[in-house]
Amino acid sequence: MIQRINGTTFKQMIDYGVRNLNKYCQTVNKLNVFPVPDGDTGTNMVITIAKGLQSVKDSEDLSVTAKSLAESIIYGARGNSGVIVSQYLKGISEAFIGLSQADPADLVDALGRGVKYAYEAVAEPVEGTMLTVVKDAYNSIDAARDGFSCIDEVFIKYIKIAHVSLENTPELLPTLKEAGVVDSGGAGILYFLEGIMMYLNGETPEEMVNKEQTEESVDYSVFNKESTFPYGYCTELLIQLLSCGEPFELSLFRQTLQQMGESVVVTLDGDKVRIHVHTHYPEQIFAYCHRFGEFLSLKIENMTVQHTETVKAIMCSEQKSNGRFSVVAVASSPEIQELFVQMGADVAIYCPESASTKDYIDAFEAVSTDEIVVFPNSSDSILTALQASKVYDKARISVINSKSIAQCYSALPIIDFTKKTDEVVRDINATFENMFVVSVIQRSENEHGKYLSHAGKTIIAVSDRLEDTVVKTAQKVQDMRSCDIMTVFCPAELEQTVEEITSSLSQRGILLEVFTVSCHTSGVMLLCFE
Repeated sequence: MIQRINGTTFKQMIDYGVRNLNKYCQTVNKLNVFPVPDGDTGTNMVITIAKGLQSVKDSEDLSVTAKSLAESIIYGARGNSGVIVSQYLKGISEAFIGLSQADPADLVDALGRGVKYAYEAVAEPVEGTMLTVVKDAYNSIDAARDGFSCIDEVFIKYIKIAHVSLENTPELLPTLKEAGVVDSGGAGILYFLEGIMMYLNGETPEEMVNKEQTEESVDYSVFNKESTFPYGYCTELLIQLLSCGEPFELSLFRQTLQQMGESVVVTLDGDKVRIHVHTHYPEQIFAYCHRFGEFLSLKIENMTVQHTETVKAIMCSEQKSNGRFSVVAVASSPEIQELFVQMGADVAIYCPESASTKDYIDAFEAVSTDEIVVFPNSSDSILTALQASKVYDKARISVINSKSIAQCYSALPIIDFTKKTDEVVRDINATFENMFVVSVIQRSENEHGKYLSHAGKTIIAVSDRLEDTVVKTAQKVQDMRSCDIMTVFCPAELEQTVEEITSSLSQRGILLEVFTVSCHTSGVMLLCFE
């Protein structure tokens, strides 16, 4: 057991913490759904702490070590999670400045200051995140501060409550509950704390690797002129305030950034300002910030690209190798791509138009089974899929006659991977026979009725308003096929319209399940089951 923390002990604790966090980095990344599902929480936390640790001085004097970490940790901060954890560690470090050693009571005070700094860094703190985890953990040790006889006991209780708080994060943040995960930043901080506990227990974590050297290159070929970029940019700056610049007032500065973007984190350290913000217009952020000084560093990352790479990584790393066969599906948007992977597809090909032969062959190469079931999900793509199946001779390919994402959506949940491929194909075809897919499209301006719905070559309804067309279509389908539950796929920009439609149809007893996706079409698709 350790009675006191000195400079060497403190540095080792941080080192063991980041090494354990690095070990579980990808686990943390996969939990990342808030505020944006860009899959980089663990990576950002590791890089932030590792960079800060590089400049920490070796000294037995705790004050010297803590001061050097407090000064260095904020400059390597990366991403929303990195900025928050840097402030957390800065607060802890500053509490140790002036102390050659720290006892359990000093540690409790330091962890409290870490929580204070972390909360102050965020413009609009959200409960159910790592902030809640460290706050709940601190409150538990603060209430018992007089009962600790050693450093180990403080961390044992701190980590125990952090575990409980992390498990409760989905109850505080609906985004987490909907995704079925705990908060990624909270998980990251817990892995970091467990690394510290490993040091106190005399255990040895894995050696670190250079995260920036091992990061994979990005595949930009998945984007084209029709691509949409819904998530905006993760924008980070380190500003040197200058006497010749405009007068700087922290609260007003933060308030202005909140009007320009989301997930705003601003920290002021002397005459330097660290900024993190999610925005669709980073140029506005730069122009505003430049009024106060010069940029020491800046970084912009396209969060839609990050999100797409995350989905791609899931497809590659979580190949199910179901024994008998794999499933390949074509998706018209990043959201549908991710949805199909979650529903059981081994690979989802993102193609806004129709997949090429090369797209299919690349997907076939990515799976490791001798048989592959393919969902082209477009009339234009079926022949291409058949052509690819003839060219590819390393596996037996079964191309499903799926002409829409709606058909694939209905089929994926019923696939039984323990069955033979031919049986699965029969099950899928039987599902198609019991469903009815209707598309609502916008007609050319010289035609009567601006919107038209059709099932194949059969016209269902025509109207000048999209809302009226969808409502009429749903009502006619209900009368024709006795469908009370329908699934709607629509572009994200029509979400408000579909909410109005949902309200209208609920009065008739029709329940809508809605999926909004970013895609180039302005149409709506209804999927109905008998």
